[in-house]
Amino acid sequence: MMREQYTSDVPVYLHHSLEQFFAYFTFTPSLVHRLYSLREPDMTKERAMQTISELGPEALDMKIKMEAWYEQFSQLAPPPTEIPSSTNDPIFPVVLTFSDVMSSTLYTGYYSYMVIIHEILRVCGRPGPHADLVAYFCDQICKSVEYSSTGLLGPYRTGFALRVAIEVADPQTRVWIMGRLREFSKVYAAAQPKYFEDIPQSQTLSEVG
Repeated sequence: MMREQYTSDVPVYLHHSLEQFFAYFTFTPSLVHRLYSLREPDMTKERAMQTISELGPEALDMKIKMEAWYEQFSQLAPPPTEIPSSTNDPIFPVVLTFSDVMSSTLYTGYYSYMVIIHEILRVCGRPGPHADLVAYFCDQICKSVEYSSTGLLGPYRTGFALRVAIEVADPQTRVWIMGRLREFSKVYAAAQPKYFEDIPQSQTLSEVG
């Protein structure tokens, strides 16, 4: 689904970065599935320790790969800069602006993947400020919305990232995300808040572990 957000108009110099990003992103379902499995009622301590022993190193390896990807990509597409929100948003008064829509979509995809990776590393007990980085990348996603959500395809570009962010967001940010989803649902059916309101706070990624 996420790949369909991109068009054949991708600049040639971004082709490699785009393909590499999706190659890494194919590992997401497996990582997330095993993360969620840790909170299943029938998960035994032995199974949990086995899952953690496998999942932690895999997430760490992917973190290294994604950081290398970011270093390379940021040389091709300028990283976003901060500007005041054009809507005077009370929660995110400072937002991100990008060089173009394509780079904004890839940067936002990167933020989403890093939320998942650092949440896994946090749950697996790996050393490092993973909780702070989860919050940081969640904020980066939200601060990207004002730019990335413009135009008819805007909600499609931001839908996945907000789905990731709402799983780890604090209550105030969660309410903010729900408000944006209500706006997007006018053109993007999958963004209808009813699909997110059913996610109990106790079942969000940040509650695992």
